[in-house]
Amino acid sequence: MTLWYNIPFLTILLVMASALLVPLLKNGARALDLVRGVQLLSAAGSAWLLWVLSRTGESFVFQMGHFPAPWGNELRAGPLEALLALTFSLVMVLSLTGGARELKESLPAKQLGWYCLLMQLLFGALIAMVYTDDLFTAYVFVEIAAVTACIAVAARESGRSILSAIRYLMFSCLGSGLILLGISILYGITGQLLFAGLEEAVGALRDGGGYFIPLVVSALLMTLGLSIKSAQFPFHAWLPDAHASTFTASSAILSGLVLKGYLVIILKLVLRVFGQTLLVSVCMDDLLFLLGLAGMLFASVAALRQEEVKRMIAYSSSAQISYIFLAMGLGSEAGLAAACYQILAHAMTKSMIFLGAGEMIRASGGHYWGELRGAARMAPLGGLAFTVGGLSLCGLPLLAGFSAKYCIAWAALEADWQTFPALFGLAASSVLNAMYYIPAILAIWGRRQASEEQPPVWDWSDRPGKGALVVLLACNVLLGTAFGPVRALIAQGIALF
Repeated sequence: MTLWYNIPFLTILLVMASALLVPLLKNGARALDLVRGVQLLSAAGSAWLLWVLSRTGESFVFQMGHFPAPWGNELRAGPLEALLALTFSLVMVLSLTGGARELKESLPAKQLGWYCLLMQLLFGALIAMVYTDDLFTAYVFVEIAAVTACIAVAARESGRSILSAIRYLMFSCLGSGLILLGISILYGITGQLLFAGLEEAVGALRDGGGYFIPLVVSALLMTLGLSIKSAQFPFHAWLPDAHASTFTASSAILSGLVLKGYLVIILKLVLRVFGQTLLVSVCMDDLLFLLGLAGMLFASVAALRQEEVKRMIAYSSSAQISYIFLAMGLGSEAGLAAACYQILAHAMTKSMIFLGAGEMIRASGGHYWGELRGAARMAPLGGLAFTVGGLSLCGLPLLAGFSAKYCIAWAALEADWQTFPALFGLAASSVLNAMYYIPAILAIWGRRQASEEQPPVWDWSDRPGKGALVVLLACNVLLGTAFGPVRALIAQGIALF
């Protein structure tokens, strides 16, 4: 076995081990440096793994402890998992770097250390969700991610943040119960928890016609539970307050990564357990499609009515998550590839928008659009990040959002009855996105008063934070211009599932 076979296991082990070391560091700044350093190592390892697997065109299973099931556990890695792990690692370290200044100013050293512990546990859970080949292990890390994200929302220790965290926890518990019930039903009729064993057992039951209704109920329960956790419409009520009341770094990570981790599990269920044939036969693909179509429109309309910047971005996140559900509901491999592209594009774009908004809030001292007028002149790089991110979600060519929408539209052309509704939804949602992002962009670059001369203020005192925004801007353009190679990587990964 070559060294790179150990990268998934070593990444998870290193992240979790570093989380245990964080409480031993009394200096919060050093704890933050430690977790970001480990995340950079994770990104480097994931990039190496992606390079190797994309060249060899293979995937592999790593037996933890080299014991087969049921005694051991398994991790699985292919080009798609390596690409997701690389994206998650980069977004995590860039979000913490971009929001580090606010964290250091708002949290005492000891509390900053505990916050770093939460973030590292959350990051470890997300990486484990990407690589795990075991359904129950996936559930365990889903719960770790949910609990740590709830505590991160409450970390600001204001009445609003605590109330938002409680609401988040209530929705999360509801989703967890549904997921666990679905897993229990599936285990009861198959006796399997590893994805490979589940795929074989479910295929045999599907072909033999046995336990058909329990299979469908299990799939429905797990999909519904993960939809609640990922803030898919109409289960998104907890998301706006959670974003608006917490730190900028937490908002960027919650929207850019945590919501995507649950969607990765849905993709694994579709590709590795139930299969598209079963889901199409019971119209589960139609349910996902209709939920996505409704969410794209209703969440965008809700974003139009928001006066608080972070609440508007939160509703926009719910709308963008709906694109992923719509793509998965197309019932084809092209649709699943489009869903994966949207996961990558939204992870990079939405974290950049939150960090840019945080820069402007810090410079202007306001959280509402009336207070943020001219804020981009006080924080030009933050304003540029918000502007590019907003235009990307509107579908401006050469940016990540355009490529993701193009990928979804391409997949929709191969669908049956979904073609026209999907294209209409993409067009209508893009118009709605423009209706709230473009006025916001004009406002932040305008003058506070019509006659006021307000030259841009380039504050480079937080160079790492500014560097994080520059990297996110570059990644957004890369995803927008390298459509062919990125989509080819995704398609290669899906074909190896």
